[in-house]
Amino acid sequence: MDPTEKPTSALLDPGDLPAWEVKSSTHLLHDRWLKVRADTCVTAEGVEIAPYYVLEYPDWVEVVALDAEDNIYLVQQYRHGLGVVALELPGGAIDARDAGPVEAAARELREETGLSTPEWEYVGSLAANPATHTNLCHIVLARNVELTEKPSDDPTERIRLIRMPIRQAIGLALEGKMIQVIHVAALTLALHKAGKWDAPSPANKN
Repeated sequence: MDPTEKPTSALLDPGDLPAWEVKSSTHLLHDRWLKVRADTCVTAEGVEIAPYYVLEYPDWVEVVALDAEDNIYLVQQYRHGLGVVALELPGGAIDARDAGPVEAAARELREETGLSTPEWEYVGSLAANPATHTNLCHIVLARNVELTEKPSDDPTERIRLIRMPIRQAIGLALEGKMIQVIHVAALTLALHKAGKWDAPSPANKN
């Protein structure tokens, strides 16, 4: 899949589901992380929906990092929205300095974990929430990763690096222990792409 392509549904012809007309649009918040937009919309049947709030984020990237021994590298960090320590994939926002999702993935993986590799594969993109979010989440597969340097020392982002067998990570995702929905989806698609999606049978769980 081309990183510049927008995801589309191939199931049905969307011709009878036209886009809403935007009569007016106002930015209520605009900072380096987020823009909040209030739109006045009119549907094809003439129904006004206002205000309709849209969150404008930069695109994100999630990295599924595998080593030569069929282990995956995950991270744990505090997430203030829910007030929990979450098990996640390495990743983050794509910066203007990044040439594309793969370059952003390499930077984020290096900064957060100290891991690197020359073996990268773009998997695809998903929408975090197409109802209210404008951004896409790009999924990148990294194979044969190795620790090559120390992670960045960022006092706003304290991260614990965890290495575990791929099958264990799949089991945790299926048990709901990885609560970030985009990360679970990225894990599924990237492991399928790599031929590594081999979910443990419940009967074989220890």
